[in-house]
Amino acid sequence: MSGDSDSDDCDMPGLVSNGTDGAPDPGGAGVALDEEEDAGEEMYVDSLAPSVDLFSTKKFKTAEDCLEHCKEVHGLDLAVLKKRLSMDTFSYIRFVNYVRSESPSPGFVMSLSSGAKWGDLKFMKPVIPDDPLLMFNFEEELDPQDEEEENGFEIDISRELNDEIANPRNFHNQLSTASTNSEDSCIASNVTFEEDLVKMSLDKFNDLKKQFDAMSLELREKDNELKAVFEDMTKMKGVAQTLFNSGGEAEKPFSKTKHKVVPVSEARTVEEDHSYFQSYAHYSIHHEMLSDSVRTSSYRDALVKNPERLRDALVLDIGCGTGILSMFAAEAGAKAVVGVDCSDIIYQAMDIVRENKMDDRVKLVKGRLEETELPYDKFDIIVSEWMGYFLLFEGMLDSVLAARDKYLAPGGMVLPNRCTIELCAISDHERYDSLVGFWSDVYGYKMSCMRGPILADASVEVIPKDLVVSNSANVLDLNINTCTVADTEFSSSFDLKITKDCELTGILGYFDTFFDLPTPAMFSTGPQVKPTHWKQTVFYLPEKLPVKKNETIPCKMVCKRMKTDARALKVSLTLDDKTYRYTVD
Repeated sequence: MSGDSDSDDCDMPGLVSNGTDGAPDPGGAGVALDEEEDAGEEMYVDSLAPSVDLFSTKKFKTAEDCLEHCKEVHGLDLAVLKKRLSMDTFSYIRFVNYVRSESPSPGFVMSLSSGAKWGDLKFMKPVIPDDPLLMFNFEEELDPQDEEEENGFEIDISRELNDEIANPRNFHNQLSTASTNSEDSCIASNVTFEEDLVKMSLDKFNDLKKQFDAMSLELREKDNELKAVFEDMTKMKGVAQTLFNSGGEAEKPFSKTKHKVVPVSEARTVEEDHSYFQSYAHYSIHHEMLSDSVRTSSYRDALVKNPERLRDALVLDIGCGTGILSMFAAEAGAKAVVGVDCSDIIYQAMDIVRENKMDDRVKLVKGRLEETELPYDKFDIIVSEWMGYFLLFEGMLDSVLAARDKYLAPGGMVLPNRCTIELCAISDHERYDSLVGFWSDVYGYKMSCMRGPILADASVEVIPKDLVVSNSANVLDLNINTCTVADTEFSSSFDLKITKDCELTGILGYFDTFFDLPTPAMFSTGPQVKPTHWKQTVFYLPEKLPVKKNETIPCKMVCKRMKTDARALKVSLTLDDKTYRYTVD
């Protein structure tokens, strides 16, 4: 089941990739860092402008590179600071601007037990306009490991000294600040150094002591304020924990939990999903799906040609639309069929069932499956056409799995019972040049900034089979009778073997669907067979990639759901150690 559905992902920046191989990235969608095990966990936009080191004038291609340098060379571990100081995105922004404006040493920063130094709202103003570090997805990307638990903190003196040597900017900034302060200049002019001794007049000493006492008092006051804030935060956390833990055992503080994939029905209310259901109320989308003979005839064959499996069975049709699958099941001999749909198309479906004199066996119910009472407790067969673009878009499988767990009788089955996702390489210069190359010369003007957003969105289109230039690799195999919602997020490594000398323009994704019955049925949405309304999903590369016949390209795909739109997908695709990021929405 596919079609346009509105996304409420308004606060999700476009996804682009980032270069790591030192090559220029003219298209705005370069190569990202080498992917870790949880690559793709959050794929927010990373600025392509050079990032300036926090403690020197050195520049880096991406914010990630810059922060990695800060960790490895300067000892600035933001993951540790985040955990120790309970930093969020706003405190991170203030922190970056504080370091850029005040030039503290890394060792001093790592020794702090609070974020009071950058607590002032003035640090919300960027020191460097469009600073890429301020666009870094601080809350999602940094995840301190268990072994980084701290009972205190240490100051690496050797690293501190190395930093002073390697980064004289800090020292010069301190000198320049001192030289602009007339009082400090006056003090310096009355101070002499003799080996291990510092000599100054008694008046100057008393002045310094007064300054020190005043600063100590201010520090104590700030510390008390900070303690009060932390106490308030602790109380708020306790209240929040009580609200969210509905009767179950409270989670232990700081315990690390595995990422949970939240079903669509829990992520979005019916009201929030109104635009999605409304998109299936219009006749045009049903005309498109019913006109897809590959899709519809495959379901008909699976049901009508297996009467021994359907005879006297109770059948549940999820997302029944016009009721076509419900009527196929009734025709095959089902005892009773219940169709469920949350869209207003259900009212036309009721008329269609009555028109075909099947209303004695087919009953239709309006509502979301997870929140709707059905006339039977158990069903022998659950049938649904739930597939979206790239199989998993729309997340309708969640409802099928919820129905399976609640309503499927022992020995029953879900149809289709298996689906796979396949990937292959394509070389489509005509389409690539018209879509991506187009922006290099638009009526004599360059619009290269448009390439990034276009490349970041996976393209749904029909690709001729002669443009496929590799084998197909399986990256996902779902058994619908046993899989869980968590299985819809996956990571898969695979190899593509090139079949001819060419330039790759993208990676093509499609899915195959199976009905493993006494009389089996299946259909494919791949480029080698008759096109379906699902077409294929193409992930275009930022630059064409030259390849040779029989060359093997190591690849990896990570596919996850967007947190801001549970029906949409985010995908990272690695080819030959270069990673690109996309959305399917």
